[in-house]
Amino acid sequence: MVPNQYWVSGALVPMAIMGKYYMIYSFDFIPPRTLGRMCADRMKQELILDNLGVCRFHRAWAEELLPEIMDSLHHCKERFLRSIHVLASRLDSRNSPIFWESDRNIDYLHTFLKRKREVDNDDRPELLEWLERFEHNRLEAARDFWYESLKGINESLREFF
Repeated sequence: MVPNQYWVSGALVPMAIMGKYYMIYSFDFIPPRTLGRMCADRMKQELILDNLGVCRFHRAWAEELLPEIMDSLHHCKERFLRSIHVLASRLDSRNSPIFWESDRNIDYLHTFLKRKREVDNDDRPELLEWLERFEHNRLEAARDFWYESLKGINESLREFF
């Protein structure tokens, strides 16, 4: 896996496959459970591109049109989208992530959150709450952030609704 090019919290979310941009790389603060859900949804969109051999740099048009193309050619849009969901769910079911080994990951996330507040002047209550938690106990806050994002991923990738 190559180093991430973006200073974003989504880069550290415990996805089943890392290094493929199966994550949200938004510069905005996103609460961790929501971030996990969004990363899971991003994974499904990327799997559409991967499985149909389309370069991810064409995602702006391809993600919307590829299911329609599958439907027009093979009359299987819903079955195709369901198979993508099942694939993502099964990949995730084999994911057994471990909490970050390096304190630098905690520093990375904490600094990202501080920057949102201090540089971007984001004063949303959720962000302020996470910053307070990091000031109180950075290891516990980092673990909670990590687990909350994992819960969001798991909620989104359950095979059976």
